[in-house]
Amino acid sequence: MANFKLILCLPLVLILGCREQTPHFFSDITLDEKNKFAYLEAHQLSLTLSKLTKEIDESGFNPILNTAFHLEDEQHGPWAQAWVAFNISILVAGKEIVAIKRAGVLQDHSMDINVQQTLPKFGIKPSDVQIQIQPIAWMPSYPLNILMGDQIAP
Repeated sequence: MANFKLILCLPLVLILGCREQTPHFFSDITLDEKNKFAYLEAHQLSLTLSKLTKEIDESGFNPILNTAFHLEDEQHGPWAQAWVAFNISILVAGKEIVAIKRAGVLQDHSMDINVQQTLPKFGIKPSDVQIQIQPIAWMPSYPLNILMGDQIAP
């Protein structure tokens, strides 16, 4: 029985020893002088915030802030579609009332965001409200093609 195990293990060792070493995902990433990942230009995505609007609706039981803004890659880089995540902080008189995490899909280098948030009291003016956007991360999304095979009945 011991000879049988040796006969089975010998071809396995030979196969593993002759196998070509392929690089892993992290093996070819370079590090900078502080041992942090050095990203290439293609990994960078810069979005411009514009068209920020703030309206306060005091017609109900609670005042509601309706805000909207536009994010756009004005350089029109290599990523026309991307999944982006960011934080939205809403401040009234310099104090944060809410921090919202948002994620969405950038389509054709841009996206529009709408947020509704109840405010703590009546009488707040839109000029008293500050909106801050902090990026979290982004990820490219690639188009998916699905082809129909011959074996599928119509």
